[in-house]
Amino acid sequence: MGVTLSLLGPSVSYLEERLDRSTSVIGILFAVIAAANFVGAIVGGRAITSIGGHVTIHMGLGGFVLGTTLLALGRDFATVAVGAAAIGASTGAVDAAVNTMVVWVRPGRSGPSLNALHFMFGAGSLLAPLATDRAIAFSERLWPVILVVSALAAVAMILVGRRPSPVGVPHDVDERPAASDRLVLVVAFFFLLYVGAEVGFSGWIHTYAEEVGFEGSLPAVATAVFWAAFALGRLVAIPVSSRVSPFRIVVVSAGLSLVGLAIMVVGRDWSWTVWIGSSLYGLAAAPQYPTMIALVDRHLSLSARATSWIVGAAAIGGLLVPLSIGPLIDSVGATSMPVVVGSVSAVAFVWVLVIERAVERERVSLGESEPVTA
Repeated sequence: MGVTLSLLGPSVSYLEERLDRSTSVIGILFAVIAAANFVGAIVGGRAITSIGGHVTIHMGLGGFVLGTTLLALGRDFATVAVGAAAIGASTGAVDAAVNTMVVWVRPGRSGPSLNALHFMFGAGSLLAPLATDRAIAFSERLWPVILVVSALAAVAMILVGRRPSPVGVPHDVDERPAASDRLVLVVAFFFLLYVGAEVGFSGWIHTYAEEVGFEGSLPAVATAVFWAAFALGRLVAIPVSSRVSPFRIVVVSAGLSLVGLAIMVVGRDWSWTVWIGSSLYGLAAAPQYPTMIALVDRHLSLSARATSWIVGAAAIGGLLVPLSIGPLIDSVGATSMPVVVGSVSAVAFVWVLVIERAVERERVSLGESEPVTA
């Protein structure tokens, strides 16, 4: 999933030339992926309980290969857009399935496992710009990435097929109360903001690097540096999440991500700020998604429906923020990217405090006493 979902960003310049479209038009593909991701998340959340989580994953893996093939080989915008839709829908369904099943098998203590799960996404995302750059350098086309995605999908199908699908813990067995619809909406808004910022940055960092003067393979390297820091952040979060409260991890991470973006905004005239800023932002942004789910799961029970709505809200963020950046790069310039992402991240930082209060209120009303920040 990490490889497939991260292919579009490093391919923007290639697709502009191949399809003869502007940056803002190619940016529509980010919106297509995000819109399809929302639909896939909602459908996937229901599919987990009806046909099973592993069947949902197998169908998603097939969608990854199909979407990558159309994206890589499409000769017109419509075909590439269908490929983007297949990638988005498959990602939404698989994202809802895997997050829900990890919470099911580690109820109330899912932090390290969720960070391990999302670390693998970061590892795949790190591979995407490198594979894209080498594919274009080797063949002047994207078709070699189809082989990469197909090989990984085959391995995943074998590994997943060896085990039965996890099932949810019955409410009469689970000691944690179920999260209310109101709290799910409050948490979902954080994911809308966070994923909007993350996808906005990761999707446009390659173009940003080109616009500020990076040449040759350097834009791909800049993208890879971001994803390397992102993967490292999630790897470090695995042992940290077993010792530090989820709330503290999210607050510190959200604050550091603002520092990284501020470096890029203030030092926009110096190329070194791209390396420092993208590294710090990648490292700090990485733990926020899995750790926020772990924060809620630690105190309240999350259903497949609740998780699918959280993933769906994330998809909306992945639609709105990247879609707004493309036209701004065309009209204002590349420096608009870290400004937009930084603004969204600032709201997300404040919203973490809102979530902390909302979870605390809900737990107090249900007679719980352990503080969220403990």
